[in-house]
Amino acid sequence: MIVGRAQNPQKSSAFDPQVETSKLSIEAFSYPVFMDNEMHSQFTLGYKLDEKFAVELQNFYDTYRTFDVQRVELKLKKYFGDKLYFVNGVAMERELDNHGFDAAKPRYIMTNGVGYDINKNVMMEVNHDLNFNTSNIGTYGMPSLFSVKSKIKF
Repeated sequence: MIVGRAQNPQKSSAFDPQVETSKLSIEAFSYPVFMDNEMHSQFTLGYKLDEKFAVELQNFYDTYRTFDVQRVELKLKKYFGDKLYFVNGVAMERELDNHGFDAAKPRYIMTNGVGYDINKNVMMEVNHDLNFNTSNIGTYGMPSLFSVKSKIKF
């Protein structure tokens, strides 16, 4: 797992942790290649427009036995208070063929959700993905999705 941030570290005293002063953040991770050559990778490029509003570009690419799946998503985050935020975004998800089969049409998705930053290292988010088009027949497609996720940074 790789987490990078563009920042100018500052210390107010010898005992205080460094303070992040950059508006740009980059996060990425990749799982190892499994026994049947599956691999999962993801990156997020984020930018804080102000203290309460941020934009994120997310991309993941997963390899499976029959198809690869790629999802590109643009999300807007609006904070209400210090820790609670709402998420709204659009995404495009597509399958890429590995063996000469016909891949399904790309799916166009709208994401709505709510998140909570428990502390600077732990967040939880609940999302609803609504599929706009009728392309939900592919190997990994579904008409809509409700998800609960959490991220731990260390």
